[in-house]
Amino acid sequence: MPSTSKTRKKTSPKKQTGSLARERSDSQPEGRSDSPAAGSLEVDERSADDAFLSLDIGGTNVTCGLVTRRGDVLATDIFPVAEAGETSAEIIQLVNKRLYALWRDSKIGRPPLAVAIGAPGWIKPKEGIVVNAPNLKGWVNIPITKIVSEALSLPVRLENDSNLYALGEWLAGAGQGCDNQIVVTLGTGVGAGLILNGKLWNGSFTSAAEIGHIPLGPSNTVTCGCGRVGCLETMASARGIARMARKWLEAGKETIFKGTGEELNAQIMNELAERGDPMSLHVFKQAGLALGQILAGVFNLLSLERAVLGGGASGAFKFIKAALVEYLEPRLVTASIDQIQIVKSSLGIHAPLVGGAGLLTAEGF
Repeated sequence: MPSTSKTRKKTSPKKQTGSLARERSDSQPEGRSDSPAAGSLEVDERSADDAFLSLDIGGTNVTCGLVTRRGDVLATDIFPVAEAGETSAEIIQLVNKRLYALWRDSKIGRPPLAVAIGAPGWIKPKEGIVVNAPNLKGWVNIPITKIVSEALSLPVRLENDSNLYALGEWLAGAGQGCDNQIVVTLGTGVGAGLILNGKLWNGSFTSAAEIGHIPLGPSNTVTCGCGRVGCLETMASARGIARMARKWLEAGKETIFKGTGEELNAQIMNELAERGDPMSLHVFKQAGLALGQILAGVFNLLSLERAVLGGGASGAFKFIKAALVEYLEPRLVTASIDQIQIVKSSLGIHAPLVGGAGLLTAEGF
C-alpha cells in the first residue's frame, strides 16, 4: 500500500466481471441487519457510468476513490492519517478537501451521486456515527456522515471499513462466486466482513465479525488498542507483527535484519522472509497460527467455504497461509481442509472503494 503523502493518481479503469448494480429485494425490509447489497448481480436502467466517491479510513492511511457504478476505479488519492493531524476534526477536514479535489480533477462532467465511507471500529450506520475507532486516537462518537455531507453537499452512507472491503471482494474480486465467506483485513488492526447466504451480514448491532478483538486465551497478555487483553489483533495485525519482531530483536535472537525495531514493518519483514530470515518466518507463523485459532471457530460455527485475506500484512500471504492451514486442518469439523479455500485479496486497496459503490447502488443511488 502506498505510504507517501499526497499520492494522487489516475488509474485505468479495472475491468470487472458483472455489474455492481445490486438491487435491494422488494421483500427485504429497510434497515434489516442483512440488507446491504442483497440480491443478485444485474444491470438496471441506471447509467453504469454514474460515479460515486468512496472513502476508506484506516489506522495508517486514508484512501479516497472515484468509482463508477460498474466498479471501475477512475482515480485514487492516498494519504497518511498523520498528514492531517491528530484530531478527528483535522482528519475529516482534509478528507473533505481531498474528496472534492478528486472529483474536480477527474473531469467526469457531472458531480458524483453520493459518498460511501468505510470507517474502522464500531459504528452506527443509520445515525452516521463512528462510536469508537480504537486505532484512531480520539475517534469516539464522531458524526462523520453529517460532517462530510454538509461539506460536500452530497448524500453520505457509513459502513464498517472491513465490510466494504468484503463487499468489494465479493462483487468484483477474490470472493466472487462464493456466497458464504469471511474476508479478513490484516492492517493496522484486524477486521473482517461476512458474506452469508449471498448477503453482507452486519448482525443485530451493526458490528458483526469483529474477529480482531476475540481473545486468544490466557497465555496472551498483550494489551490491545481497544484496551482489552489478548486480542487476535495483538498478533495478526501489521502492528502486532512488528511488535513480535521487535521483541525478537530485543532478545538478541538470530536474524539477517541489521536495522532497528522502529524501522520494521510488514513489507520489510515479508522481504526478509523471502530470504529465509528466522525472525520473520517465526513471526509470520505465529500470526498465522493465531489467525487459524480464531478462524477454526468461525468456519465450524458458520460452515463457510472461503476466507479472503487482505490488508497491508497480507503481502506475506504465503507464509501466513501455511501456518493458518496447519492450525485449521485438524480442527475443522463441518468441512475438510480440501473443501475450503484460503485465498488472497485480488483488489487490494481498491476493494473497499468498489464495495462503497456497491453499497450506494444497493441503497438506490
